[in-house]
Amino acid sequence: MMHKPVRLFSRLRRQRFQLGVSLVELLVGILIGLVATLAISNLFSGFEARKRTIAGGADAQSSGVLAMYYMQRDAQNAGYGLPLYNSTDPSPLLCPIDTSINQGGVVINLSPVLIVDGGTGNDIVRIRYGNPASGGASLRATGTMTAPTLDGRLIGCQENDIVLFHQTPSNPNCSLGRLQKLNADRTINTLSEINTVPTASPVSILNGADWVRFSCLGAWNQYEYTVNPGLELTRSGGTPGANPFPSSAAVPVASDIVALQAQYGITTTIDPTSGSATASAYLNRVDQWVDATGTFGPTMALMDRNRIRAIRIAVVARDGNLQRNIVSQACDGAAAGVSRVCIWQADAAPANVDLTSVANWQRYRYRSFEATIPLRNIIWNRDAL
Repeated sequence: MMHKPVRLFSRLRRQRFQLGVSLVELLVGILIGLVATLAISNLFSGFEARKRTIAGGADAQSSGVLAMYYMQRDAQNAGYGLPLYNSTDPSPLLCPIDTSINQGGVVINLSPVLIVDGGTGNDIVRIRYGNPASGGASLRATGTMTAPTLDGRLIGCQENDIVLFHQTPSNPNCSLGRLQKLNADRTINTLSEINTVPTASPVSILNGADWVRFSCLGAWNQYEYTVNPGLELTRSGGTPGANPFPSSAAVPVASDIVALQAQYGITTTIDPTSGSATASAYLNRVDQWVDATGTFGPTMALMDRNRIRAIRIAVVARDGNLQRNIVSQACDGAAAGVSRVCIWQADAAPANVDLTSVANWQRYRYRSFEATIPLRNIIWNRDAL
């Protein structure tokens, strides 16, 4: 009987030592928990990085598509309102290149598109077109310029429309003016601003001895696209409401646009049957893409302007998410695993785009968007050149 308490004490002591975990077991458990926590954190971090990449890519896609939509829409209208003529009538593209009118302080000529080269920076694209209800129809005019006699009624013309006087093909002098007031029977009451910017040889309509074409261009507007310091593509110009050009402010139309580049598409091939190098002798196609410099810069000649058949536009959109490491490089860069930023990607040698003005530019991702737009009015008027 004396052995029973001893055995009971021994069992209780063994049970006491078996309760809980040892220090080694505790450390092993903590280590497993830390590994699991680290794995879960890395998993969430990876998901978050992929989500930012996808969201940033979607933002860049939206911005680039929106930017191209606005510019392509306007460029497709470039030159609308300029009258179309057959081979025996004068073409507005034969007017002296300085045939212009002052629209609220901005001198605008008849060139459907003008690119201002930005050098290593961003280009500026200016697109011009009217909105006549007549679609560019013209009337024959005689008499005096300030009070011409027309061979029809001004259907589709409105007060304050810009009008074009254009003499015969053999004497293609031109003037722009403003239809200030119409009579109730749709005849001219008052014309103003004739030859506000004189051409090389101002037009004078002689009584019965000469005749010109008279056309309403509507509100001959200029729409300008540029990238502002806030990396927004802006559009300005036009006639918002009752306000004349260019009172409209530069309106941002797309954000995170870091580059805007544009080029003229010109023809260099002369029709072998023409035998001369006049504007009408060039074939109706694009042979070369050129910057708005040199021959196609600010002092561009009329014949060279009429060799332009199209323009192409490139915009580069940024995803907006600053990355930890370098993820982008110039188009001619050689770093492995780093995306190249290129424009004119269909060319044999795509071009660099200078983004050095953007802080930490290599730590952002980019998407390039391009569009080629034929200039319809120049193409349609080719036979009259």
